This record gives sequence, structure tokens and C-alpha cells, in this order.
Amino acid sequence: VSGMHCRRSKRWTWGSGRGARMLNMRAFAGAVAFAVASVASTVLGVTIDMVPIGNPGNAGYIFNGLGDVPYTYDIGKYETSNQQYVDFLNAVGQSNPNGIYSASMGSNTNGGIVQSGAPGSYTYSVKTGANPQGAAYANAPVMLVNWYSAARFVNWLTNGQQTGAAGVNSLETGAYNLSNATSGPLPTRDTAFVATNGAFVLPNMDEWFKAAFHNAAGLAATDYNLWGTATSTQPTANVSNSLLANVANYGRTVTPTLGPLEVGSYANSLSSYGLYETMGNAAEITETRNPSSDTMYQAMSGSWSTNTGNILAFNAILGGGSGTFVNGTAATAQIGFRVAQVAAVPEPGTVALAGAGAMGLAGLEWNRRRKIKARRQAA
Repeated sequence: VSGMHCRRSKRWTWGSGRGARMLNMRAFAGAVAFAVASVASTVLGVTIDMVPIGNPGNAGYIFNGLGDVPYTYDIGKYETSNQQYVDFLNAVGQSNPNGIYSASMGSNTNGGIVQSGAPGSYTYSVKTGANPQGAAYANAPVMLVNWYSAARFVNWLTNGQQTGAAGVNSLETGAYNLSNATSGPLPTRDTAFVATNGAFVLPNMDEWFKAAFHNAAGLAATDYNLWGTATSTQPTANVSNSLLANVANYGRTVTPTLGPLEVGSYANSLSSYGLYETMGNAAEITETRNPSSDTMYQAMSGSWSTNTGNILAFNAILGGGSGTFVNGTAATAQIGFRVAQVAAVPEPGTVALAGAGAMGLAGLEWNRRRKIKARRQAA
């Protein structure tokens, strides 16, 4: 903005003089700040592939009202993997604060993470080999994690993936104010913090339902699919060929399925927005509490262990969008999670100021050009 445009060379050059230097420094600082703010979580350590969910203000589903989200947001393309959770544990889990690691992650055949060392110097690694279903542990969804640990994971992402003592402190605040709680009423989203700062979150029911069932091409209350595979036909339980269309990992002994497949396995059974495995594989934690019990949350998707009859609970109509209710302390070999991200909402004054600034800069440039033209005409 502070540079001078050279008409002959058709390029921008930095200005000179004290005033120009000050403006140049401000422009440079602004560019650096923008670049830093634009750094993805991939640079910080844990990679989260996100899918943008647009169509803000879409109508809720006509049968249950779910899916009405008045803002844009991002949601994980995949369920959170064992490798991602190991990176989290190695950053902050030296003393296993508030039980973010469960010993069953190592002992259960569908758990994928091993803890080594002594308290205060724990380290973590992904199990070698494959789970009972043949999926590499590193890429299988993390299981045996409860609501509180999943909430600490997203707080950690929000606070910049810090390590050591600072990282441990960052687990307790962000989208969720946990205050070292490991049981009891599930904290609700700190909407004021999210609106001001933006944050990674556990998706609430409206966010999860929209990402899984809404037809990305429509806005009406009827623009929903009955299943999370962008179709209204029940997906077939299939683990032998995950590349078929409209298939999912569920069925338990009927399929038979012995555990989750790697995240991203069902490449031709995506939701309308492009999410993998919103049906089966791992039951997914949401932020939304059971209306009758604030210690329980609604889990969606169904898991590899959900039988063919119970999968109907995860149909947009037959299940009423309710999924299944799970205690916040529960950590089983069927439960995992995916993350979402909600951007900060600029204050109206900030938006107006930015607009006024842009108009002012445009006015200055117009005035500068007008003076140059007048001088040339006078010459």
C-alpha cells in the first residue's frame, strides 16, 4: 500500500524518505502478521485436513430442525487418527495430565497407542503392525478417548499446539473451560471466546448433522440426504472392498468386521461436502449434551461395532438425528472423534473501519492520479 507505482516499469517500488520508511515498516509488519495468522496447523505439528462447510443460513431439516447453521465453518475431512493423537500426547503428556492417555489404548487390540517411561517423562508411540481389521494403527481412528480428552485436544489446537508446561496449561481453556474436570457436567462451548478468537471445537449436533447429511447444492429444508454417504439409500456394510460406492464399516458379526479401517478408506462414499466415514468406522463425539443428562453427549455416525439393525439410529429421519447417548467419561473401542473449526466474528466496528480504510486508500490513489494528470496537461 505504501509503495509507489512506477509507470514506466509497471511495477511497485518502495518509497523513500522518513514518512515513506514508516509506512513501509507498517506495511511489512502487516504482511508478516497476515502470514503468521494464515499459518495452517500443518506447520505447527499436527496436520488437520479441513473441509469448508458453506451455505450459511440453510434451513434445518424439515423432520427434526437439525443442520441449521447460520455461519460458515470447517470440519475435519477425516476422523482424528492415532498418529495425530500421539503427536498431541508427546507434546503435553509427559505426566498424563487429567488422564488424556488411557492404558486401554495400549492393551485393547483396537487401541493404537503405547505409553513408555515413568511419570513425568512418559513418551508415546503408535503400535506397530495392524489392528484386527488389518488397518495400520497409525492411520486408524484414535479410539478409547473420552469427551474430556477430546475437548482438551481441541483446546490444545486452538492455543497453538504448545509443548511442555505451557502446553499442559493450554489444555484447560479455549472453546471449553475444563478447570481440570474429568467427570461431571460437560462444559458448554465458550461462545464469547470463540466469537472473539476463533477456535477448534468438537462439532455440535447442528454442525455435525449439516456436514454429514445436508446436500451441499441446496438450501431448503428438504435438501438433506438420509445417510452420510450423500444418498438416501442405506449404505451396504462392507469391509472387503471399501472403494465401492455407498458402503460403510458397520455390521459387527454380520459383516463381519473386527475393528475400524484406516481413515479415508471409503473414498466413494463421502458426504455431500466431502467428509469421509460419517457412517460407521468410529462413533464420533459431539459437543451436544443429552437434554436429560448434562453428563452425557450425543455420539453420531455409528461404529464398526454397530449392528445392521442399530445403524438405523444414525439415519437422518429414522434416528431423528439423535444418534446415541454416551457418558462423558466413557472410553471404548468404538468411540473416536473429528474436530471442527469456527472463525472469529469481526466486530461491526472493525468491518466498518476496514471498509472506510479501503475507501480512503482508493480516494488517495484517485487524488494522486488526478494531480499527475493535471500537471501533465499544464506542461
